[in-house]
Amino acid sequence: MVRTILGTSAFFMSAAFVCAAELDVKIDTDKKYQTIDNFAAADAWSGNFVGQFFEESQKGQIAKWLFSQKIGADGNPEGIGLSMWRFNIGGGSLEQDGANIVPYQRRAESFLTKDGQNYDWGKCAGQMYFVRKAKEYGVEKLLLFSNTPPVQYTINGEGYGQKNNNRANLKPDCYGKFADYMATVAKKFGEMGYKVDYISPINEPQVNWDSNRQEGSPWYCSEMKKLIVELDRALSEKNLDTLICFGETANPKFNYMESSTNKPVPRWEKDPAEERPNYIIKKFFDPESKFYIGGLKHMPKFFVGHSYHAHLQNGEMIDAHRSLAKEAEKYGIGYHQSEWCLLPHYRAKQMFGFTPDWYSDNRTDIQSALLMARIIYSDFVNANAMAWGYWKGMEIKGDFALTGVYPHDGRLENGGVARANKLLWALGNFSLFVRPEYKRVDLSGASDLDTVAGVAFISPDGKRVVAVFVNSSFEKSGAKIALPDKYKGAKARAFRTDANMNLGNLQVDEGERKFRIAPRSITTIVFDL
Repeated sequence: MVRTILGTSAFFMSAAFVCAAELDVKIDTDKKYQTIDNFAAADAWSGNFVGQFFEESQKGQIAKWLFSQKIGADGNPEGIGLSMWRFNIGGGSLEQDGANIVPYQRRAESFLTKDGQNYDWGKCAGQMYFVRKAKEYGVEKLLLFSNTPPVQYTINGEGYGQKNNNRANLKPDCYGKFADYMATVAKKFGEMGYKVDYISPINEPQVNWDSNRQEGSPWYCSEMKKLIVELDRALSEKNLDTLICFGETANPKFNYMESSTNKPVPRWEKDPAEERPNYIIKKFFDPESKFYIGGLKHMPKFFVGHSYHAHLQNGEMIDAHRSLAKEAEKYGIGYHQSEWCLLPHYRAKQMFGFTPDWYSDNRTDIQSALLMARIIYSDFVNANAMAWGYWKGMEIKGDFALTGVYPHDGRLENGGVARANKLLWALGNFSLFVRPEYKRVDLSGASDLDTVAGVAFISPDGKRVVAVFVNSSFEKSGAKIALPDKYKGAKARAFRTDANMNLGNLQVDEGERKFRIAPRSITTIVFDL
């Protein structure tokens, strides 16, 4: 096939720039891979407080940053255009007498009345604010997720699990009630004009959720299947087409092997091997397994998982993602990466791509953003992910979140101000331009996570091609991009996030016929017919 070299950028507009290396990039739009479903983030935990107590000028700005797809007159985007919003169906720990979850913003409301006998649809008002704003900005999808059953249904009456017990914190006679509760909320949302596309009823069943650090519960495999079957029944009875997101595994490796180290987890030693929440893909999507759920009406042909813990070294991450993809392909299912943030216990010396002077509490800078971009690249290219979700949309001081909120006198109820983090704009290099129903297409010539790695996508009508390049090195790189002849007349635009720019619009000089990929940057190039 005859190809033509497209585009160039005069990013610094110098007459000539010298690159450490010039990449010969080819994009083959005829070679297609997975279809993209969404880019997402969640309202947990501070969203309910921000939506209720912050001034419109501040919470409205957060909504614009997260949801807007508009590009201003100056060519700079005003937001990152998330295509799905995740709504936390809390367990009601916020309303408990003697509630002890700390920090307190991790306590969540539920829609049940305190006695558990009725529904109060006036609750979760702050969260509903962001649901409304998401719809106003045209966010395509909505997901409801649960970390714990309502406290009225839990064995210990708390929103977190039991000590020294790896079983679900759910009363044996409340599986149906919990399922009916989630389906009822989904139906009510639909009646209010907010269609619920997905429900995710279980979060990280591998984690020992036995302390008051947040809402959560562990699960046995039989318990997970029982709840999923009940939820499938409840959704059918309410005539909903909502799909069930299942998995939310705490580490990619739990999807295809024993544990993150492939050795027994000590606290599971007394549990039956079949009940341990590992080998998730085989246990739940192999038709021969006693836990098989793949045939349920509301179970889609994909599972969901998190990208935590397997990203310290690039080689480890690539191996984990490829192993996950291989296992998923074996059982004919796809994969959604639904949650990641840079957790607090990691240090610069543990992770590739961080300078020694990086502070462990600085998790919103360009170094963290570059790590996230490498993970996104590998999830798409190596794990064949169909979706990618960040964890928190907002949090006090921006901790592990896309945006930071700074409450007056340290109390969210007093309102405060909002600030955008570098992570927000770095995610926007993907989420703003790669929309639902786009397909990943083949990109060759830039696949080195140590230096420059690129991934490309095409719109459903074939009129737009998006390429995102992650340059983790300290060297600038030139890139010639070859596309099929039909894109010879395509107009090119470019947007960069680095230490000094936030998804900034770059002047593109068609005469130079090459692009400059700046050091330590994420660069998106958009070709439009």
